[in-house]
Amino acid sequence: MQNNEKQKGSFSPAPFMHGTSPQTGTVWELFRQGVSMLSTASVTNATNECLWLLESTCNLSRLDIYQNPSQRMSSEQWNAAMKLVRRRASGEPLQYILGTQEFYGLELNIPHGVFIPRPETELIVDALRQQPLPAATPSIADVGTGSGCLAVALAVQDSRFTIYATDRCPLACATAQHNAHRHQVADQVTVWPGHLLTPLASRGLQGTLSAIVSNPPYIPTAALATLPVDVREHEPWHALDGGQDGLDVYRDLLREALDLLLPHGILILEAGAGQASQICEEAERHGAYSILQIQQDFAGIDRVITLERKGSHLV
Repeated sequence: MQNNEKQKGSFSPAPFMHGTSPQTGTVWELFRQGVSMLSTASVTNATNECLWLLESTCNLSRLDIYQNPSQRMSSEQWNAAMKLVRRRASGEPLQYILGTQEFYGLELNIPHGVFIPRPETELIVDALRQQPLPAATPSIADVGTGSGCLAVALAVQDSRFTIYATDRCPLACATAQHNAHRHQVADQVTVWPGHLLTPLASRGLQGTLSAIVSNPPYIPTAALATLPVDVREHEPWHALDGGQDGLDVYRDLLREALDLLLPHGILILEAGAGQASQICEEAERHGAYSILQIQQDFAGIDRVITLERKGSHLV
């Protein structure tokens, strides 16, 4: 899985002059020391990430750094900024340090313990918007909502949608609700704790959904230990672990979705690299799904699968 970094303009610092680290200094000295520390720690986007950390702690923009490089920093500012730089250099994801991540043009709160949205997941929003749905005022389930990124983005995009977001993690549910309030769509998004579609089935919503969307856990259990350190040591494993072959949750979701979807309802799933064909085979075994589309992400990976529930057939 790929870490999602904020997309902002680039700015190249002057070469860092190595020496004894001061406890205070100028804006430029702070900036170049931070970039050096992140580069040494193999942070790919060290320059921009240092800028974002300084913006967060010292209220400095890249324009401030460029126009006022000799401005003196207080020891409090210096120490606060370097504390965040050290956290990032240790492998902690930038999103957890800043507490936010952008998704589909929306800034979302992302606390520790909640899965960080990736850019490829935005393709699910695009895929749903392309599909005709079998209801004038569609009801949609976002399964394993995490931060609520899909639920909130869909609600912002279309005021007709009623969205039920589920997650078995209480912190994820609270975060999704917070993000729905933050973007003023809490009246459209209902968050229920629970596993997959169980919260909807227990409330008698069988046969009412126009669509279900999900980015399930899809990393095979044995591969978890090989993930990058920022993912392996910081992100919640329950949002990563897809079982022995990575497909455990898909099998359950394909089965449960049939009872909840309207005839011709849409099921849209994100897949891991090399998994799309296997997921389509699992869907075809039910005899109740048509494969409408498989979309590739920016890396050319078959990433988002769009299925349609056939007629009124139930399994």
